[in-house]
Amino acid sequence: MKTICFNILNCAATQLPSLHQLSDAGAGSDLMHFTPTRDSEIIANGQANTVLPLKKLQSKEADKYDGLLSNGGISPAVLSRGLLKLLASNGYNIEFHSYNFNVSQPHTMQEDWLVQSHHGGRNIDSTELIETTLIPSLVDQAQRGCISILSECGVGGTTFSTLWLRLLTGMDLSPAGSTIAPKKLAIKQQLLNELECQYRVDGENFDETRLLANPRFHDPIQLAVSQLIKQWPTQLPMPTFAGGMMFVAPLLAARKTNSLAIPVLIHTTRWVLNGDGKQVLSHLGDKDVITTHTTNFSRSDMSCLQCYEQGLVVEGCGLGGLLVLAETLGINEPAIIKALELAVNEYQRPFLENESVA
Repeated sequence: MKTICFNILNCAATQLPSLHQLSDAGAGSDLMHFTPTRDSEIIANGQANTVLPLKKLQSKEADKYDGLLSNGGISPAVLSRGLLKLLASNGYNIEFHSYNFNVSQPHTMQEDWLVQSHHGGRNIDSTELIETTLIPSLVDQAQRGCISILSECGVGGTTFSTLWLRLLTGMDLSPAGSTIAPKKLAIKQQLLNELECQYRVDGENFDETRLLANPRFHDPIQLAVSQLIKQWPTQLPMPTFAGGMMFVAPLLAARKTNSLAIPVLIHTTRWVLNGDGKQVLSHLGDKDVITTHTTNFSRSDMSCLQCYEQGLVVEGCGLGGLLVLAETLGINEPAIIKALELAVNEYQRPFLENESVA
């Protein structure tokens, strides 16, 4: 029986604490590091087991929370869980492995359809986690002949990926991320301009070493992908990258520095290609393959799924990668939509029950 290994890199850009104000995914002030942990718990068990300190939340956030994002969409973590369960029901062994860079390890319970392991945590050495756990785990998956997917959940990290891509392409890219709110985008644009000016004080050209040496210019996901590329055994197939600009930035950097000798496979959502995404992806090598899903969320009656087609939620937690994988393995759109709706219903049930009791 074929094994699918779903790996996720979790981190939060807490070195720039104001970023929580510019995202629709982070929980709030001093809480952004909770989001990756809770998302992995949702993927593993269908609910977030790590409790947010409510005293840090505004009362309206605590009282009216119904499991939806602030923009009305459902978290991609919920949908990734639904797709993993769908793949399991189609006869695949499923493994879930999280690598947590300065965010807490998820608190999870074992489920009979899912093998899981969680590594890292708060105040860990990122390089040590990459070299002693992440890379050996991914190499082992390749040697076992698994379908290996590498995804990410990074709150605030798209600010750094946009900075890298601006330096790499020379394009005045708009701020990528989980929000389309004009006010937030304007503030994010200003922050990006400030970071770019700070970087260019010591040199105009893209320099990966200089970027990785300063935490104001990168997050652990970029470090992890950069190290993975440099240390990967060329005789083995690399994992499929399930994500958008967070992965494209270090991959494009590797192409620029000639440190990537083998083609890469990227699975992402259709929505990533809107805006600047398509232009950025065109800078990758001719041998690199970028695949997006065809499943249309408008086929669902659920407004929290339709939000994706409206551009209110773009990607996250490997959703694009799992959608493409499910389609590639022959699962049709009605079955995928049904699995997504089932995942939403299961996730929202406790919130709705609490509302009825209240």
